Amino acid sequence: MTMLFSSDSTPHFNWLIEKGHRELIEAVELIKNGKQESFKWLIDNKHFEVAAFANAVRGDKNAFRWLMNNKSVFWAATANAVNKDKQAMAWLRHNNFLVYADLAQAIIEWESLDNDDFSGYYRGPIG
Repeated sequence: MTMLFSSDSTPHFNWLIEKGHRELIEAVELIKNGKQESFKWLIDNKHFEVAAFANAVRGDKNAFRWLMNNKSVFWAATANAVNKDKQAMAWLRHNNFLVYADLAQAIIEWESLDNDDFSGYYRGPIG
């Protein structure tokens, strides 16, 4: 999932699809574009934690509360780290949730770029 926030995400996208992790791709689409189709897919397929995480990253306080109430502390901390909470990032690292700390850092770096031209899934020069 972390690598989907890099410029060369195609092999990682393909790997997630091959391994049956579409929920992570939909979460990235929701974070990057706010695609309601992605949110609907996540909910319809019962990936509530991942949907709440993506919404919390986008600043939804109710989604963050849902994560905390459902004991998804590492997802909540990751969302807070993305939203510039230095204590959350330190907590992730201190508790050895390094994969989540790396994910938060990748999202922070992606957000710092000019993503106005990002169009979601890759389209060829014709389409």
